Amino acid sequence: MIRNNGYVSSSELKSVASEVRQAEKVAETSRSVNDLKSDILRLKIMVQAMMEIMVAQGIDPNLINSKMEEIVAKPETFAPSEKESAPCPECGRMVMDNGTVPLTGTCLYCGKVIRFAPKIDI
Repeated sequence: MIRNNGYVSSSELKSVASEVRQAEKVAETSRSVNDLKSDILRLKIMVQAMMEIMVAQGIDPNLINSKMEEIVAKPETFAPSEKESAPCPECGRMVMDNGTVPLTGTCLYCGKVIRFAPKIDI
């Protein structure tokens, strides 16, 4: 990068500065992703604890599951960020969450609509 006369061109400096900014953006994004992962793990632990307490107090897990399905049925109240997948109960092919209706997918092969509502496994 340094020329024989000891000087660096302005275009070379701009290129290096751009690379440094990109590296800083990547590092910041990586920190943000790690923060989100930590938040998600914390929330998963909290929800699991609440579910176990509710079941231990006598609340039927089917009641909780049906309430979750009711919430998922209202697209305006839930926007999933992770896509689910499951085998189609009709033809056995894998169906992915289509992203338009929360936690729902349509089999490309037989047209069966699949619900990916979360279930409590206790």
